[in-house]
Amino acid sequence: MTERNPHPHPERGRLYTLDELNDLAEQGDPWAMGKVDEWDRDFSNDYAVKMFDKCPDSNCEYYGEPVNICYGEDGQVLDIDHGGWDHGPAQDMAQKKAS
Repeated sequence: MTERNPHPHPERGRLYTLDELNDLAEQGDPWAMGKVDEWDRDFSNDYAVKMFDKCPDSNCEYYGEPVNICYGEDGQVLDIDHGGWDHGPAQDMAQKKAS
């Protein structure tokens, strides 16, 4: 007797988020693995982060490396995004306004 999957995938008429597909793929779901691979092949370059700024935080281990600096509506630095991780602004950067 074979075990039936209690949640067969794909579920008819259901749209899956990329996070859901990744979770299912990590659990070994072959359909989800194929969909994640398909997304990587077809779309991942469209969503790749382009980093045009340099890390301005002299206390950061990656000072001067490419980052995206996220500014608030008031022009204050909210976040320094290194791609796979981020950190808040350095004290002196928090005082500066976006140019």
